[in-house]
Amino acid sequence: MRTDRIFAAAFVVLVSTAIVAFSTGNTGASFTGTTTNPGQILNTVNVQPPASQNAAVSVSAGTVNLSWTATPTAPNGHTITYLVLRNGTQIGTTGSLVYSDTPPADGTYSYTIQTKIAQGAGFFTSGNSAAQNGISDRTAPTASITCAGGVCGAGWYTAVPTVVITGADGGSGVSTVTRNVDAGGNVAGASPMTIPTLGQGTHTVAYFATDVAGNSNGMTTQTIKIDSVAPSAAALATAVGASNGDVKLTWTQGADATSGVATFDTYDKAVANSGSACGTTGFTLVSSGLGAGTTTATINVGHNSWACFYVVTHDAAGNTTQSNISGPTQGK
Repeated sequence: MRTDRIFAAAFVVLVSTAIVAFSTGNTGASFTGTTTNPGQILNTVNVQPPASQNAAVSVSAGTVNLSWTATPTAPNGHTITYLVLRNGTQIGTTGSLVYSDTPPADGTYSYTIQTKIAQGAGFFTSGNSAAQNGISDRTAPTASITCAGGVCGAGWYTAVPTVVITGADGGSGVSTVTRNVDAGGNVAGASPMTIPTLGQGTHTVAYFATDVAGNSNGMTTQTIKIDSVAPSAAALATAVGASNGDVKLTWTQGADATSGVATFDTYDKAVANSGSACGTTGFTLVSSGLGAGTTTATINVGHNSWACFYVVTHDAAGNTTQSNISGPTQGK
């Protein structure tokens, strides 16, 4: 009787050893523990890892969601669980086909899955599935805005600029950028995003970026002012000669609906006499920066000398318009 027990124990050891040796050379599966029923031990050649892993999904707070297809191994009445490994180290066990991992820091990690099947007082563990990289991303992306290919300025644009919003993210990557122009509602799209052409006036563009993991940076706003339309011209009255060689100019101010009239410049051109043609060229700047609301200026042309005149209107954006020409007028 004792001899029979010794023989049976030896048989169990030999069977277990043979299974481990067989599996190591073919599938990478192994058996840990003991069993008292060698006849029901699973064949290790059939203990396989999951057939495939799906792409890892980065979500907010640095979490990486994993999923995979079931092992092709038939359970044969035994319990199947899955071991999840990050960079080769086991981090969890699950009976389902999904697992969520939150690594300790942002970065890219390699994930593999193993199949574990309980058998008696032990268990089989398969080799690794194919690796799948996952990105842990807790860091919000950044968003920037450009106007006409450069930094958006605080001043007025006299040509309608192309406005572009761009997102950047060093982790999971940019998913979308979102704009809101003049409180007209959020519009999301791919980065870079070109904003539809803006009209005349002052605009507020709010924008932010969202990465693949769902992180978003805070809303940023940019004011963009556009005035590409020149002001209406000042109406220059006939210049009047005054004493000491002076000539007095009087005009009616024009208008500018967007940036507003800002300043005036006066110009003159000496001519020979009252019959001389003023022409359109050869005028010289006399005074500049006369404030909005100014409607008169005095220019000294010399005693008994003749000259022609005009006024230039500037709006706040820098657009200009020339008035009509007045003269020739003689300084007294």
